[in-house]
Amino acid sequence: MPIDHKGVVPRKMAMGGVQQLLGADLKAVEESIRHHYKSDVAMIPLVSDYLTNGGGKRLRPMLVLLSSYLCGAESREKAVIHSTVVEYIHAATLLHDDVVDDSGTRRGLPSANAKFGNPVSVLVGDYLFAKSFALMAANSSKEIIRSVSDATRSLAEGEVLQLMHIGNLEMTEEQHLDVVYRKTGALITACCEIGGWLGRTTPEQRRALASFGKNIGVAFQLVDDLLDFTADQRTLGKPVGQDLAEGHVTLPMIHAWRNASEAEKIFLRETIKNEELTRQRMPAVLDIVNKADGIGYAARL
Repeated sequence: MPIDHKGVVPRKMAMGGVQQLLGADLKAVEESIRHHYKSDVAMIPLVSDYLTNGGGKRLRPMLVLLSSYLCGAESREKAVIHSTVVEYIHAATLLHDDVVDDSGTRRGLPSANAKFGNPVSVLVGDYLFAKSFALMAANSSKEIIRSVSDATRSLAEGEVLQLMHIGNLEMTEEQHLDVVYRKTGALITACCEIGGWLGRTTPEQRRALASFGKNIGVAFQLVDDLLDFTADQRTLGKPVGQDLAEGHVTLPMIHAWRNASEAEKIFLRETIKNEELTRQRMPAVLDIVNKADGIGYAARL
């Protein structure tokens, strides 16, 4: 079935407007997501349902659909299948991330690992990774498979790099942005590239799509990092300062560290070594970050 290309996407549109524009397509994506993770191993759809029903913006499927729409893709079914592929990869990383970070909440609810245990979360994440590549094997061009494979490899590298930098207050801005691109930007870049390959595009147009995806992906993660400092728990869906308490040094802290006094550096170095101490001292840590305009600096970037 051809994609309905009626209308023109406005230059500026809020997320809700995009979801409304893509309403029928997103409904088809939700149905596809639930259909393709079916298994005779009952725990797999149980955990997958729990994660899927927990909400989420579906940013990655929306980018696949929008880029397909933009590039004149003829097959709605292909766009929906590839939206399912990227959402499975994203869901798998969420399951694995919560195990690695020992997170107890996700989107304001108990995380899958808190509800079902770490082993089940890891293995269902593995299943979703495998399912995504099975769907590509049946439906994708070699160019799309290469793009998504590269993004998945980059994502794993980014997660390992992030672990290597836990508690590293000497982390540079360049190192942090490299981690951000690998663990978030690479898959979002691939989402935009998929639409180009499904449609009719020149190499230059595909490079433009990739550049757009990279910028969106990096910006998305930087905003997520900011929310750890600025949002309330209800909005964030997890405790405020959770990432910092787990030792994740992000751009507001990197900028604050660069501008901190020696006394402040001693305080921060002592604090970030201990998760419980970080939580106790969070107001003082935020004072140091705000004094250096760390939040404003990250927002301007």
